[in-house]
Amino acid sequence: MAIVLSRVLSPTVLLYSFVVITQFTNGLYLGQQIEAPGLYRLLNWAAQFWIMAWWLRTDSQKRGIGWVYDMGLFLYIAWPLVMPYYLVKTRGAKGFLVILGFIGACVGATVVGIMLSVAVAVLRG
Repeated sequence: MAIVLSRVLSPTVLLYSFVVITQFTNGLYLGQQIEAPGLYRLLNWAAQFWIMAWWLRTDSQKRGIGWVYDMGLFLYIAWPLVMPYYLVKTRGAKGFLVILGFIGACVGATVVGIMLSVAVAVLRG
């Protein structure tokens, strides 16, 4: 039971779940053509940064890879470059599959959110 719980609460599962939920929500806002509230955007940004840092820390410890001196600032400034580089460096060609899976989760959840939002708007008339 403890093993199952630790896997469910792992940074990887949390990161993908967070991405799917937030991108779906963003799709709902896009479909309704309204702007997301400022607090939502702030919390989304902070949570995404925290989860990515947690995942990177846990994964690098598993693989025995050292961190740069100030990983927080480095991630804050360059996470779109750091994360793909790290994935390809640590996993080789399989890193591209992880990147594609992440992009697919982002795009797929957004599209589903938009479609649901538009469908609800059409049904309301």
